[in-house]
Amino acid sequence: MNNLRNIIENPLLRNTHERKRADIKEKFPELTHCPHDRFLSIHKYIKKSPQRFYSNSVYNKFIEWLKDRNRINQAQLQQYLLEHDAELDRASLHLEEINNLDWHDFFEKLDDFELIRFVDQQIHPTYLRLTEAVFTPICRIVAYFSRLDRGKGTDGLDLWPIVEELTNTNLCEVVNPYKHIVRNAIAHGGITYLQNEILYRDKKGNEEKYSDTDIVRTFDDLLDTCNALALALSLFLLVHQPNGYGLPQQLLLEELKEETKTPWWEVVGCTPSKFTGLNQLIIYARPSTADYGKVQISTFQTGVLAESFAPGYDRFFFSIRSSSSLPGWAAFDGKKLHDLRNKQDAILEDYKGTIQDDLIFYVPRIKTPRFIARIQNIMLSFKLNMPIAISDMKRQLGWPEIHIREANIHRNAWGVVLKASIFIEFHDSEITQDLIRKFRRKIVRKALSKARNKTPIYKISRFLPLGFTRISVFCKDYRRRRLSGFGLGRPLVCTIQVKRIQRIRSPDIMGSTIEQLGGYRIAWNRAWLEERSGQQPH
Repeated sequence: MNNLRNIIENPLLRNTHERKRADIKEKFPELTHCPHDRFLSIHKYIKKSPQRFYSNSVYNKFIEWLKDRNRINQAQLQQYLLEHDAELDRASLHLEEINNLDWHDFFEKLDDFELIRFVDQQIHPTYLRLTEAVFTPICRIVAYFSRLDRGKGTDGLDLWPIVEELTNTNLCEVVNPYKHIVRNAIAHGGITYLQNEILYRDKKGNEEKYSDTDIVRTFDDLLDTCNALALALSLFLLVHQPNGYGLPQQLLLEELKEETKTPWWEVVGCTPSKFTGLNQLIIYARPSTADYGKVQISTFQTGVLAESFAPGYDRFFFSIRSSSSLPGWAAFDGKKLHDLRNKQDAILEDYKGTIQDDLIFYVPRIKTPRFIARIQNIMLSFKLNMPIAISDMKRQLGWPEIHIREANIHRNAWGVVLKASIFIEFHDSEITQDLIRKFRRKIVRKALSKARNKTPIYKISRFLPLGFTRISVFCKDYRRRRLSGFGLGRPLVCTIQVKRIQRIRSPDIMGSTIEQLGGYRIAWNRAWLEERSGQQPH
């Protein structure tokens, strides 16, 4: 395995991948028992939206259920997962496609008509797809064994029987975001749009009303539940792979995408097919470079990894499409790759002949000179490794990570008014009042910089000084559309206010404890203070 890694690992990304694996193991300690480190695809549940918003309580309950079921009857669980492998594979694919939609962190204010259109064209069909293609097959695992434990038959486990079955188990929380009348109304056309409300009616005449924002929140909750279920199942299979559990094909292909992804190369999909009687896997790659050398190396690395993650194919064909080149292609001999993977002490020279006709066809429209390619490599190395170095420095100095979730400015008299929401993260420690006090200036500066950078250069507000700001500080991350009307929940730590335009009046959050530090007014949220044991406002 080490020899294979030395052959296929990209030196530019070695530090990046090591940091990601370390972050994954820190977030999910279960993976310290994983027999390998091919789990980069799990990193999306730490950094990527909307995956990182998964329901933590659902995740904990489901992975504990899987562990308990494995202890009770390992063979039976393995048999079920093996028999339903194709169904769970399709569920993972549907979930990945839904997660890749571009409106999950959508924040723009919509008028009445735009909001209705958004719900009708995006939320409703995706909610239906999520319930049928993702929620049902994963929840069926629990429902199946729940019926076995009760001595009941396992036939007819469709969506509604599954929901009813889970309602009486420890995983009843899983079904909370599922609304049966809403699902049936969407499926059978029983939807009526009212003034700021939506009426859902099923075929039996049952009705429920929801506001526009409530139905969006219901969808978000269901997606977070599905992501939690998928994460728990993936981690369980990765850790227990030595015990005879197989990994779903979709999980392996997602790992292939993450392992091979670079700033100039991305695998966007894979499709099984046939070629002159041979089993073939078509890999669709999208390079974004005119450097043939980079494409050549990435194609070879991806081909070798593809056989490792998806063995059994006779041929691996690459469809390479880029705006920088003519359509390209390459083909690998699956049997030769398989033999070399199992060969002891294989070296790079042994892989000669694994590529059909020794040809990776990729013709850039404009050829990149070698000296320019070398300069690009140096710049890429700096770009990839500098964030890691900065992050390490912040950890050593005890600095928190400040994530600007939303920041907007508008002009008022001689200055600008800044409204922002930020999420603050402190490595291996909790957020404290002293931490907020210490970094209050940096929070304001960073939010203002973010707002100015997104303001068009032709607008004068980009260059005016700060006149007033109210920044909401959170200790937990949420979608931007939820942060805008969050309320006074416990994840809201405080608001930081700076007022230099004296005529602006803005009340503090209700029930807050006020602290004035020079020109900074901090309103501590009472719910957050009460949650911290022994925390007393100063």
